[in-house]
Amino acid sequence: MKTYTINPLRRMLLVGAAAALAAPVVRAQAYPSRPIKLILPNSPGSSVDKVSRALAVPLSSILGQPVVVENMAGSGGVIGLQQILRAPKDGYTVGIVSSNYTVLPSLYNLSFDPRADFVPVAVTVGGPFVLVVNPSVPARTLAEFVALAKSRSAGKSLTFGSPGVGSSFHLSGELLSVVANASLLHVPYKGNNTFTTDLLGGQLDCGFLTPNVAVPFLKAGKLRALAVTTPTRSDLLPQVPTIAESGFADYSMEGWQAMVVAKGTPDDVMQRLNNAMNTVLKMPDVARAIAEDGHRIVGGSIAQATDWFAKDFDRVGKLAKTIGLKPPT
Repeated sequence: MKTYTINPLRRMLLVGAAAALAAPVVRAQAYPSRPIKLILPNSPGSSVDKVSRALAVPLSSILGQPVVVENMAGSGGVIGLQQILRAPKDGYTVGIVSSNYTVLPSLYNLSFDPRADFVPVAVTVGGPFVLVVNPSVPARTLAEFVALAKSRSAGKSLTFGSPGVGSSFHLSGELLSVVANASLLHVPYKGNNTFTTDLLGGQLDCGFLTPNVAVPFLKAGKLRALAVTTPTRSDLLPQVPTIAESGFADYSMEGWQAMVVAKGTPDDVMQRLNNAMNTVLKMPDVARAIAEDGHRIVGGSIAQATDWFAKDFDRVGKLAKTIGLKPPT
C-alpha cells in the first residue's frame, strides 16, 4: 500500500486553519464559563435595581452561570460606568443603564464617550411617567394645569420636584414646559423619597412619578393624576390620558432600561447575552412581574437597541440645549 507524507509546514498550516475555523464556535460555547458581574450605576431600591434583580435570576439559569448584581451609584451613574470600562472586555462585566444615561454628555465633562465607548446589548423595559399634582392645586385636567401655569406671575411659578438635575423626572417637566410654553419651576432633590414626601405635603405643586409608585397615593386621594408621558396610556392607569392626546402631540417621554457592555466585547458574546435576555423577557412570570411594576417589555436585537440609543441621545441632546441644562451644583 502506498503511503503519503504531509510536509511539516503544510501540516502546520492545515492545523492552524482548522483551529481558526473552530475558534469562534469554541468561544461561543465556552462563554460564560464563570460568574458574570452585572453593575448597576444606581442605588439599591431604585426601579433599575428592582427590575435588574428580577431579571438576573432567570438570566443566570439561561446562561448557566451566576449573574451577580453589584450597585455602584454615584455621579449620575458615572462611577459604575467607569468600572465597566476598566474591566476586561470579555462579557464578564456588563451593566444596566436607565434613560438618564443619554443625558450624561449634556450634563458632565466626561472622561469617556457614552455614545462611542459602550454598546447596547438589549433594551429590556420601558414605561411612562405620570404627571401628578397635590390636591391643593386647582387643576383636574392637563389643559387646566397649563392654563394655571400660564396665569402665574414671575416668581410664582408652579413648582415640580425631581430626584435631581438631568433625571428623567426632571426632563419630563422641562419638556412639558417647552411644548406648552408654560413656566414651571424645577426643584431638584437628592433621591426619590424626599421629593415625593414634599409633593404629598404640599411643599411642591406637582411632579412626575412612575405609575407603580403613584397608584397607592392616587387611590388614597393624596395625589391627582393629570396625564402620562408616553404616546400610549399606562396599563396601570388606563383612565389617565396621555400628554399627547391632551393637546400636545409633540410630547413623548419614556423611562427605559438597557443592558450595555464596553465597546470591544466580542460580537458572539454580545449576541449570546442578547439571546439570553430576550429569552428571559419572554418568560410569562417575568412578563407578568414587569407589567405589575408598570413597565412594558421591549427586547429586540442589538441593532434595534443601537437605534433606540441613537434616537434618545439626539432627542435628549436637543432638549438639553433648548433648556440650557447645566450640571448640578
